Amino acid sequence: MKTTLRYLALAALAIGVPACGKDFLTEVPADFVAPENFYGNAGDAVAAVNAAYASFINLQSPLSRDQYLGRNFWMMAEYSTEVATSRLSAANERSLVDNYHTQFTSAHPYIQGVYEAAYAGINRANSVIARVPAVPMDETRKNQIVAEAKVLRAQHYYYLVSMFGGVPLKTEETATIEGEGQPRNTAAEVFAQIYKDCTEAAAVLPTSWAGQDYGRVTKGAALTLLAKAALQNAGANGVTADYQRALDAFKQVMTLGYALDANYGSLFDGTNETSKEIIFSLQNVRVEGSGGTMTQWFTPVVSPAIWVSQQNQFQAERAFYDSYNVADKRKAATWMTTFTNAGKVITWAWTSGIQASTQYGSTGPTPRKYVDWGASASGGEAPDVIITRYADVLLSAAEAENEIAGPSATAYGYVNQVRARAGVPNLTAGLAKAAFKDSVFLERRYELALEMHGLFDNRRNWAWSKARLETSMQSISTKNASPFTSSTTKFNAAPIPDKWKLYPIPLRACELNNALTQNPGWEDGVCK
Repeated sequence: MKTTLRYLALAALAIGVPACGKDFLTEVPADFVAPENFYGNAGDAVAAVNAAYASFINLQSPLSRDQYLGRNFWMMAEYSTEVATSRLSAANERSLVDNYHTQFTSAHPYIQGVYEAAYAGINRANSVIARVPAVPMDETRKNQIVAEAKVLRAQHYYYLVSMFGGVPLKTEETATIEGEGQPRNTAAEVFAQIYKDCTEAAAVLPTSWAGQDYGRVTKGAALTLLAKAALQNAGANGVTADYQRALDAFKQVMTLGYALDANYGSLFDGTNETSKEIIFSLQNVRVEGSGGTMTQWFTPVVSPAIWVSQQNQFQAERAFYDSYNVADKRKAATWMTTFTNAGKVITWAWTSGIQASTQYGSTGPTPRKYVDWGASASGGEAPDVIITRYADVLLSAAEAENEIAGPSATAYGYVNQVRARAGVPNLTAGLAKAAFKDSVFLERRYELALEMHGLFDNRRNWAWSKARLETSMQSISTKNASPFTSSTTKFNAAPIPDKWKLYPIPLRACELNNALTQNPGWEDGVCK
């Protein structure tokens, strides 16, 4: 799909994609080519589903690629853990997400942008699902395209329901300014739609795609999303029956030929994007508007610059950084502990200020994952962004197995496969069920750091993650008081209120739709 992705932005402009409508679920018809005039042949159908893929990063103005998986979603998903932090002051909009600040409200621009962008992507998928069945083309390919769109729609809803709880469920395309006032569906109803979409898609999609179609969702991607959604519903919402649904789907994925890659770091540097470990990834290319911008936000401030507008906006929190097993290969593959720039080997040092030409410092080690060393000053970035991979399947299956049968030999086996690849000893034998669960979640921190799973893990094991966050907030200032290594040093939110189990429904959504209700603890006078 690399060769076609650069055209996704153009394709998006040709079909019913979102403009700045009357609310987040509606559009202004004048802003796009009418769908009935677009879906004429197989090429149009493919262009339409390609635009649905592009919605995770590329959306029509006034939405920007920064508002969703192009940037802000990372901050919402990763700053909220004890793994990574912003270098900015406590009251900065990014730090408000990071440190559970009391100033974070339903008016925060990041939750509004993610909410709006997700519904924009849902509407692109809905357009494909509604229109492609009538297109005169090969029936097999037609059914696959519809199935692809169902998985993409389910992915958006997985993000929404996991972040906000129940949300308005839209399964038909919106091409007018009608339909405002739709109330929130329950979380159970949203999860049910995800299961339905993924089950139907898995029955149609191939196990792999060849040539330029590599990167499209597969049977494995559909089953993995179904399983992850069921696991989230079970852990975060107490629907314990869904642990079995999750485990059954994960076991199906295990039969499809996926495997752990021997080289962990290569999964994220653009050199190994067709690895058997990768289940679904967003296909980036170095074309302005067709790639993410995370290299800009991840890279340290050094001279000469690694990438234009280097931001150093993500860095390791020291307590977590220091907690890696000394043998763990994932530490150096995740964090920029040492690298070569302009012929010089540069190393990290826990000291204040930017150091000599062979050191960098001032806050915390920055990410190595997803940094594109070959990106131009103005282009997009090349490394594909992994949404799901096999290590996640193994650790998730261990979590589900433990909930159903306790820390069985099977559950241990799943975890120890991941640990063996990382170069660390097997998990401590004989753990009780609760201790095994917490160990699995800690393993996920090391294995999946900076891959946009942290927030969702927090909510499935809230008491554990809340305690870790509070400990990090309380200890970091004494662990490395000068210089500050984290915005959490400047604002200690402990104890973290339980309202943070969900983000608030965005204020703007409530202003435009008086049928919406607010999540507990976030009442703002507009959403009740």
